[in-house]
Amino acid sequence: MAEISTVGVVGFGVMGAAIGLNAATAGYRVAFKEMNDDLVRQMYDKWVVSALRKRVEQGKMTQEQMDAVTSKITGTSRYEDLGACDLVIEAAVENWDLKIQVFGELSSHCRKDAILVSNTSTFLIEKLMEKVEGPGRTAGLHYFFPANVNRLVEVIRQKGTSDDTYRALMAFAEKNRKVAITVKDFPGFAINPIFIASYSVLDSFYDGARYNAATLDDISKQALGVRFGIMWVQNGSGLGTAFHAAGSMVDYLATTDIGYPPVPASLRAQFESGAPWNLEDGALLADAAARAAVRDRLLGAIFAVSTHLIEKGVVSVADLELGICTSLAWPKGPFTMMNELGMEETTRLVALAVGSGDFKMPARFAGGVPVPWALG
Repeated sequence: MAEISTVGVVGFGVMGAAIGLNAATAGYRVAFKEMNDDLVRQMYDKWVVSALRKRVEQGKMTQEQMDAVTSKITGTSRYEDLGACDLVIEAAVENWDLKIQVFGELSSHCRKDAILVSNTSTFLIEKLMEKVEGPGRTAGLHYFFPANVNRLVEVIRQKGTSDDTYRALMAFAEKNRKVAITVKDFPGFAINPIFIASYSVLDSFYDGARYNAATLDDISKQALGVRFGIMWVQNGSGLGTAFHAAGSMVDYLATTDIGYPPVPASLRAQFESGAPWNLEDGALLADAAARAAVRDRLLGAIFAVSTHLIEKGVVSVADLELGICTSLAWPKGPFTMMNELGMEETTRLVALAVGSGDFKMPARFAGGVPVPWALG
């Protein structure tokens, strides 16, 4: 198995810096690349020195611990300086042309046995890596925001990813104290197709009056048993991110045998307004039937897309359960929820999602009520 001791990070913004700090804290040497020397200094001061100094001031780490981490992190504006890295993680902004350019440069300047991975949340790994010499050393390593707190990492195997590369990335994730799940190269991978579908369906009910943001957030909290609702989570990740990710999933899947909910006009309008969802925009709707209509569509969409992911071999039932509970903090995964609701009620909800045009019918439910999911 390939040994990883030095990690490169291309792009040292919020996500890249969190990935780099996580690796340095775990004992790896980290070299990050930014566009120019001024950005290298700015990002190092902002995301390394200032961020860790604040932790020292709060008593969350000692000065000695801070010094140990900062001594492991260096920055550069030159791809050539990543030549010694065993693993390079691309964490640039979510722009297709930029990422293609980055991997062309990495293929030219990194060792031929260096592992090259992308932290993309939407693009197919195989397509991103077309300019890389040696597909066996390529994969996806998808961290979840915020990467210094959220413990989930999706290890994405594209068709060419070697067993050696896969094992090295799983070991890297474990040493970083992450929960790693194995996912096949697929649009959005495993977790995002579910979460994006959930907010696309929920947002589609928004009318600013009866179904205000506060009500929809509350319905999602009740339906999923979560502390923070889906509208709140969208605000945290940014409505720009939510809007563009929804569009990407529609482009990839809407016309396939899976299907996908359209991007809600309400999400587009809210994103274009520049304001987050107002979670204090009125009284909560009390009408039980009106609330149930939203809950049923929400759960039906989650159950339908989760089933499609299993049928396409994207992820295992156990890993998807683990991934959802770890990354989204849902107390129960989709298959546990289906089993507890009962498969007759689950079948009704999946049929509702299909009838509403959110998804195509999964094969498991096409012949009637299936047996419960095998868990554990």
